[in-house]
Amino acid sequence: MRLYHLVLLEGGEADPRRIEYRADDPYQAFQAALNERGSSEVELWEGDRLLVRMSKSETNLWKLHGTAPDHANAPPSFHPGPAAA
Repeated sequence: MRLYHLVLLEGGEADPRRIEYRADDPYQAFQAALNERGSSEVELWEGDRLLVRMSKSETNLWKLHGTAPDHANAPPSFHPGPAAA
């Protein structure tokens, strides 16, 4: 199983909440991300690679946003942590 993490962007907080978990593949990680509550803006990462940015516009309706292949658009709040290295 591979290590994934969610970055929950809670608006004005300086340090976003981070949740780590293991999944067999990106699809399982994505499903787990969709079930996470507590934020309307989230990012799904595999190690130091941004997989997807998502925003919730209505209850249980998520919009997927594109990602830059080189992390040029990664938010300044991203902290991969020692487990991702």
